Amino acid sequence: MHTMGRLRLALGIVVATAGAASADTRIAMDDQLTMEQRWPAVPADHALSLGDQITDHLTDYGNQLCAHIDLLSHDMIGLHVDGRAQRARIRLGGGNPHYLTLRIDSDWLFSNGHARVDARVELGLAGHLLDIKLPTMEVIPDSYHGEQLVEINVPLLERRF
Repeated sequence: MHTMGRLRLALGIVVATAGAASADTRIAMDDQLTMEQRWPAVPADHALSLGDQITDHLTDYGNQLCAHIDLLSHDMIGLHVDGRAQRARIRLGGGNPHYLTLRIDSDWLFSNGHARVDARVELGLAGHLLDIKLPTMEVIPDSYHGEQLVEINVPLLERRF
């Protein structure tokens, strides 16, 4: 029995040192790994952000409502909104081309709390049509003595190159 105890003790020491050596080897190997090898990057997500998804859904709902308004107004009013591009197109007017027509078509771009408007006015009288392109206007919200108002800047002279 005495010899068997010594054999067990010797075998236990060999196993313990072998386990410690393999642990030391693993630690040494882990030190050689780069950060990317230890923790690989999360795959890139190519889906739309939550904000863009919400914007798209609200734009769709608004445009469906505007389509119903177009039908009810017999194409006298038209509105189309692109929420992600921050643009809107507004149409007003109608009439009979043989007598009198008045149509206003505008394209709005919203940015930094301001709106930039490109508009056309179409006026028809007894079959004669006058198409007027208005200069680009800027619409800026403002206040005066606590009253909310809108400032419209219209350039008198416009240079284009």
